[in-house]
Amino acid sequence: MKRFLKKFTVGGVREFSMQNSRNPKSQSLKIEGIKDIIAVASGKGGVGKSTTAVNLAVSLAKRCQLKVGLLDADIYGPSIPLMMHLKGKPELSNDRKMIPIESYGVRCISIGSLVDEREAIVWRGPMVMKALEQLTRGVDWGILDVLVIDMPPGTGDTQISISQRLQLSGGLIVSTPQDVALLDARRGVKMFSKVNVPILGILENMSYFKCPKCNESSYIFGQGGARKTAEEMDLKFLGE
Repeated sequence: MKRFLKKFTVGGVREFSMQNSRNPKSQSLKIEGIKDIIAVASGKGGVGKSTTAVNLAVSLAKRCQLKVGLLDADIYGPSIPLMMHLKGKPELSNDRKMIPIESYGVRCISIGSLVDEREAIVWRGPMVMKALEQLTRGVDWGILDVLVIDMPPGTGDTQISISQRLQLSGGLIVSTPQDVALLDARRGVKMFSKVNVPILGILENMSYFKCPKCNESSYIFGQGGARKTAEEMDLKFLGE
């Protein structure tokens, strides 16, 4: 991750993705005012995708001094409001667009800020896509260097539509060391490849547990799985 962050100058996301992907062209429309869009994805839930998206967005804003937005596209399980301590609902601009809620120097939008946190979101595909349209083009993002998207887990219609309809500069895959998670991570890589989205690399989360008493690391989910997968797929391994 540290090596990845070093690549982030203004407009540097696309340069990094072009240098590290076999599919440098993206198919779609650009959101006005946003220079680069990164999708943080995972083949399955529970691997730390949202945590990675939050840490990446805040790091880019604080350490790299970039103007950063964070879009919570995980419609069925929005967690960004809790992680970013977002309070209240977005206000509306004069042209009736939502104004992102700023936290830790990051402009944030999430469906979780618009619905009761105790309510389940039981929507079919068309409703989900309408909501995502509103969360992207119905938002006054202003001028951003980078928009980080916390993608829904998996490789279904929603993920494919986001990848095709937004001009993604690159996708970042998050996995844990377990074989099941790595298998789904491979599916995520193939999804991005099929829609011509550059893949920035694979990041391994929950790599080990460090004992607070003896400081010894225990690889309770296995060791080196994501690194090996990245090597086999000719992708960058971004860290653990």
